Amino acid sequence: MAEVFHERLKSPIPTRELARRSRELQAVMKKENIDCILAQNITQYMGGCNRWLTDTTAENHYPQSSFLTKDGDIGYIACSGPPLDLYPPSHLLRIGKPWAAAPYFSVFNFTWDWEGRLFVKWVQENNVQKVGIAGMEMIMWNYYNYIAEKLPGVEIVDASSLFDEIRAVKSEDEIKFLEKSAALQDKVMGYLPALIQPGVREYEVRAKIMQLVTDHGGEEMIVIMGSAPRGEKFSLLPSFFQNRELQTGDELYVKLQCSGPGGLFTTVGRMFSIGCEPSGALEQGWREAAAAQEKLAGLLQVGADPQVIFGQYNAYLESKGYNQETGLFVYGQGYDHIERPSIQPGETMKLAKDMCLAANTSLISAERTVYCADSFILKPSGPQKLHRTPLTIFRT
Repeated sequence: MAEVFHERLKSPIPTRELARRSRELQAVMKKENIDCILAQNITQYMGGCNRWLTDTTAENHYPQSSFLTKDGDIGYIACSGPPLDLYPPSHLLRIGKPWAAAPYFSVFNFTWDWEGRLFVKWVQENNVQKVGIAGMEMIMWNYYNYIAEKLPGVEIVDASSLFDEIRAVKSEDEIKFLEKSAALQDKVMGYLPALIQPGVREYEVRAKIMQLVTDHGGEEMIVIMGSAPRGEKFSLLPSFFQNRELQTGDELYVKLQCSGPGGLFTTVGRMFSIGCEPSGALEQGWREAAAAQEKLAGLLQVGADPQVIFGQYNAYLESKGYNQETGLFVYGQGYDHIERPSIQPGETMKLAKDMCLAANTSLISAERTVYCADSFILKPSGPQKLHRTPLTIFRT
């Protein structure tokens, strides 16, 4: 029988999936003798620890904490309080129950320790001996410092890698939601040739994309663009700098990094020729970009070492006369639009079956720039592309 959810919950993850996550994390906690896992986040774009645990998320720099006990109980601490209910509202919580709330905000320096006080009180009342922090790089420094100072007898450890190893491998339910996200992006990409016309500014394109993503059930979105007159090189820019007016003959790249129904992110990016057929140089560059994506995808094999892939792919780019990658170009996706594993120096997590990876191809040389992006699910037989958007240059 299908689950029945509150009408205000849009595309909730199945309850069985939330239970699976808690079980897997509890098993690791038992092995490591951790009494409690604490996660904090302030944004819906990189707030995957909370969303993964609870199917709720903080928004717009309103801090939110959730904690899982070794017995499977989940509690919430939120930036809210009377007369407002806990955020998210207690009657809409999927799992667990509220512990405390207070109106602490990062802009109020006198509230810097309020969230920490609430968690310390819970730890002391529940005789917790060891706390694991999920997402150590995302927890506010004042929060961590306060609980470390006020709980000298409690061992506090970085549980980020333990947490990441579990959530990097997607379940059957999660893969279905990733497929929905990719299908939504494919649909939006199909509309763009009719919407992107000479005389339109980049931010107007972005506005139309945001409307389409929302209309089709998507949640959050990051739209990256870059454009230039035919034959000129260009960089990719975030929304603050998307003000250029598109002209006939321009070359444009649009990358959608959006979460679909259920909140899981995927990525797709394509080149566009504005108002005319693409130039021969762009077509040649695109063929090379497609070949580079095929090469990169071929390296994304179950069991592969990210640092080895980094070296092999850069050697390929150099052999073709393109600049080597120095930034982040392949990374995991889920409730965070960027998560582990990543293909870069320092990454220790090996690739595994059912990971979701976004692969960004950036061909940059002295003569041209060409970009492309798609998300893949890793399988023993090789990576499977989630998107069905044709691997082609779109003419508007």
